[in-house]
Amino acid sequence: MSESDPAAPGELATAPVAPPAADPFAELHAGFDDMFNNTVRIPGQDAWIILCGYNIGETSEFCALADAFVQQHGHGIILLVRPAHVAVARMYGHRFLKVLVLQDDIMQAVLRSNYIPQDRFEINKPMSACWIDRGFRHSDGVKYLGSHYPGRGGISETDMQRFVLRLPWNAKLEAPRIRVDWERAAMQQALDLGLRMGRSVLLCPINNSAKRFPQIFWDTVAARLIERGYMVFTNMGGLNEFNGIANMPIPGTTAVSLPIEQVIPFAHLAGRMITGGNGMSFLTMLGSWKTFRITQILPTTKDASFTTSSMGARSKHPSREASLISAFQYLSPELCIDAPLSEFLLPFDESDDEMVRLARVVADEDTSDPSYIERRECNGKRYIDEHAGWLRELTTAPEQAPGG
Repeated sequence: MSESDPAAPGELATAPVAPPAADPFAELHAGFDDMFNNTVRIPGQDAWIILCGYNIGETSEFCALADAFVQQHGHGIILLVRPAHVAVARMYGHRFLKVLVLQDDIMQAVLRSNYIPQDRFEINKPMSACWIDRGFRHSDGVKYLGSHYPGRGGISETDMQRFVLRLPWNAKLEAPRIRVDWERAAMQQALDLGLRMGRSVLLCPINNSAKRFPQIFWDTVAARLIERGYMVFTNMGGLNEFNGIANMPIPGTTAVSLPIEQVIPFAHLAGRMITGGNGMSFLTMLGSWKTFRITQILPTTKDASFTTSSMGARSKHPSREASLISAFQYLSPELCIDAPLSEFLLPFDESDDEMVRLARVVADEDTSDPSYIERRECNGKRYIDEHAGWLRELTTAPEQAPGG
């Protein structure tokens, strides 16, 4: 064989085949199978098994689309929720075959142990209701179409939920039903605390979903409102060591501990609610009472990169953060129709002097300040006004539930 001839192939070595690794979750998943077979499913009845295992907002969002889901896909729904969200499920109890409560650790194990395939959409099999678990954890880029590029349409948070639930784009969001006994309980709290109807403000500094504003901000908001003659309340409902501010209740305010089901009727009696962006604010907007003012404050940072072009908003906003798309005008514009809503995008890490100034802006609802959010179309008109015709068709009016 000459030097230019290829060498004869050598004998191929075969690597030993490792035995398949044991599934570390096999025993856990077998236990889940038993739970769903023996406790969750209804014998002889096909049903969608839906888990709502995240925050109030995601649970409320699915519940609001439950009627549309059944109309589109048939059959009924068995709903599984966390203990903290039982009240939300009760607001929509008429839409489910049954509602079960899973303790938080069990819920998280079901959702985070690969027990549910990401692309599952199958009756009689457990599914997550949240788009995060359905391949859209990094979907903010899609939603930015709406905030960065007016005229291109984009997709809102509620549209994202319609999409992953395989619903028509015009599927209606149903308002929660507030029972008469919940209204009476809120009224009793208001009477006991001396609330001045229509001349009070409910402050909600607790937040599990976003950066919280510093104490000096909330102290100044409260002081300014009191200076203007309002009675001011701090909602203590749901407070824990991680989600509040240092001094609760806010100095000068009256503490009130409102369970989820009493927030909307109490705010109705007060006349105004100031809250960070979170699931409770979403549920409140979803309520569609429109009898009290809602001010939503969204956190950004003073070091964010800013732009004034192609943002669909009248003021400077961060170009690379999710704060703006958490504004209701982008998140769920259908809820903004005829709503007495104001929204502000505020740096949570500004100097004390600037936080004091911004707090007064919020207290006074100063819409001339650059922090005020107003989504506009390419023609300069307010987005909500320009699209009111079709947005109005995406929600149902609130219907009071029977007392009990």
